[in-house]
Amino acid sequence: MNSRDLVIVAGMILAVYLPKALPLLLLKGRLSPGVERWLKYVAPAVLSAMVAPAILVPDGRLAVPAWAQAPFLVTLVVTLFSRRMFAGVAAGLVTLLAVTISIS
Repeated sequence: MNSRDLVIVAGMILAVYLPKALPLLLLKGRLSPGVERWLKYVAPAVLSAMVAPAILVPDGRLAVPAWAQAPFLVTLVVTLFSRRMFAGVAAGLVTLLAVTISIS
């Protein structure tokens, strides 16, 4: 990667990140508690929206639950019940490790 490519990537990062982050930085402390609480759920919702179709509908059809989907389901259940993203991700990683070891 040359310096021109780095400048292009940096410009793309700024073009995507600044319009989203700048208003939040300028409005910090002025947002209502409801809006702040809602904003905390945006990142997990977007991540779920990107990951879930690849896991649940890999070939364009709803997949039958399989061992490969176990880490996703464990992560979902643990996160919903614990209300902690770290706990869900940790449980999902442990399940992924267990499934990988048992398959190979």
